[in-house]
Amino acid sequence: MHYMEEFLLFVFWVILIFYLFKLFFRYGLPWLLGRYIKKMQQKMHDQQQPDQKTKEGEIKVKMPGQDHPRVDPNIGEYVDFEEIKENNKPENE
Repeated sequence: MHYMEEFLLFVFWVILIFYLFKLFFRYGLPWLLGRYIKKMQQKMHDQQQPDQKTKEGEIKVKMPGQDHPRVDPNIGEYVDFEEIKENNKPENE
């Protein structure tokens, strides 16, 4: 008779665990996944939002390493120029 009580207790725990898993997969898992999806959507939405400081049509590019000046200010004035090539053709030809 002692074995019958242990067997019934085992069956009870198996059924209880089965229903707990069933409830978790029916209610708990969808809730957790929905919460995770909402967090990821909010994160993507925050990344796509432009800075509130910039005006419409204004473009702002941040490059790494441009926070510091290229040339030491004690050396002198830095002039950035573009070389222009001219065609040396005579006008009469």
